Amino acid sequence: MIGATARGSVLSLVAVLAGILILPTALRAVNRLLLDDTVKPSYLPTVETPRPREPFDDEAAAALREAQPEFVVIGDSMAGTRIDPRHLSRTSGRSVAGLFVAGTPVAYWYLEFKNFVAQNHLTRVRGVIFFFRDDQLTVRRQVATPMFDRVARDEEPELDALLAADRLGTFSGVHRAARALYQFDRTRQWLEPRLNHAPAALAGSDGQPEALLSAINAEIFPLEKLRHYEAADLPQADAASLDFYSQLDGSVLPEIVRLAQRSNIRLAFIRVQRRPMADGPPPQSDELTRYLEELKAYLTERGAYYHDDWGDPATPLSTYADGDHIVPAAKVPYTERFLEKHARIFQ
Repeated sequence: MIGATARGSVLSLVAVLAGILILPTALRAVNRLLLDDTVKPSYLPTVETPRPREPFDDEAAAALREAQPEFVVIGDSMAGTRIDPRHLSRTSGRSVAGLFVAGTPVAYWYLEFKNFVAQNHLTRVRGVIFFFRDDQLTVRRQVATPMFDRVARDEEPELDALLAADRLGTFSGVHRAARALYQFDRTRQWLEPRLNHAPAALAGSDGQPEALLSAINAEIFPLEKLRHYEAADLPQADAASLDFYSQLDGSVLPEIVRLAQRSNIRLAFIRVQRRPMADGPPPQSDELTRYLEELKAYLTERGAYYHDDWGDPATPLSTYADGDHIVPAAKVPYTERFLEKHARIFQ
């Protein structure tokens, strides 16, 4: 006979298992009742809560298909202030398009490369040129903002897996399964605002917590009372992030290389010179020098073209505007020198 203690243990186990099975059904029912069902899952389902999304930029993709460029330059404002695609097209005799969006990280460039170039039926494309700074290509902490919506398809499994592994570690797959089963991210959408408003509802007069919250924001935390700080460009990399091979596997760089190889697209990587000193190029640490040597070896071993602008005498401090940008008047000369130095990219 089963003793009372054993029966109690069995009943407890049954209760736990029943709860595990019933809870998802209950949460899904509440979520359907309280949330807008038109909100679709994110293209990063493991790390991002479902939310309204901006549409993919079909117009930009269609414009590139119509133009059918032979080469595409991708980057942030470092590329945008240095390369004039029209002038480069005229002087090189090759059609060149530019995808420049200020302030974007390498994960954004990867999505541009994937969805606007490699998988966009560009039948004439031969090469893609990335402009970057220091360790930018292997930065692991990528933040996908709503701006990414315009370059992301409904599903981006490679990027999702990379970001999940970085943020959630070895058990990112378990997290993904639990999120799909329990929909706890959708539950948080309606539960969190209620919990946040509860103290204000208790303290607010006449049951109007919104008035209390507005008063706190207006009187205690107004923008003009916040401490001011100097605007900074992309900071110099620290020593920990300059261990190339420890950063590589969790970055999108290997996926960019694999995508190019599958698509038979040549890659070129140009490291721009950061803001120089009055008497010469900017200083570089031993760690950064070693990192760049390892980056160059990794890329060239995989058939990519690599060049470092550091020490370029044609871009002294007088050609720089704010931060690492160069002045508009230096754009065409830089484009011409770029073609002269890197003519074999366009062969």
